Amino acid sequence: MPHSTYPKLLEPLDLGFTRLKNRVLMGSMHTGLEEAADGYERMAAYFGERAKGGVGLIVTGGIGPNTEGGTHPNTKKLETDEDVAGHKMITDAVHEHDGKICMQILHTGRYAYYRIRSPLRRSSLRSTLLHPGLSMKQEFTSRSMTLSSLRYRPRKPAMTALR
Repeated sequence: MPHSTYPKLLEPLDLGFTRLKNRVLMGSMHTGLEEAADGYERMAAYFGERAKGGVGLIVTGGIGPNTEGGTHPNTKKLETDEDVAGHKMITDAVHEHDGKICMQILHTGRYAYYRIRSPLRRSSLRSTLLHPGLSMKQEFTSRSMTLSSLRYRPRKPAMTALR
């Protein structure tokens, strides 16, 4: 039955390349499951429940294109075939209920939590954000971008999107 104020809300929406069962969108938010050891399973259950409840399109929280761009030490990313398999578990749970899901690919730049090598950023300014679990400001500094570092940068997110 159509909603009196928003009569088209529950109608399907044809986007040309895909069709949504309705116009209900769950926007991107950080759930904290992205860092959990069993995060893929828990995100699959979480997002699957939302699709079962009727959400037409779900946008995930930020998923790093690689380790260097991650938000936390154990955050989920999309860098390896193993990562792809974990995310497939999530999409399968959503598709089971005729929902669609869109991954927000998020490289956090100077706010990245990366201990192996300093994160790349556009300037030499240090991040002022606190990371959960750290008692002080980010305890590592970032590297400023150079012309040579920019040559390969655009390919990383593009390769992530192709996975």
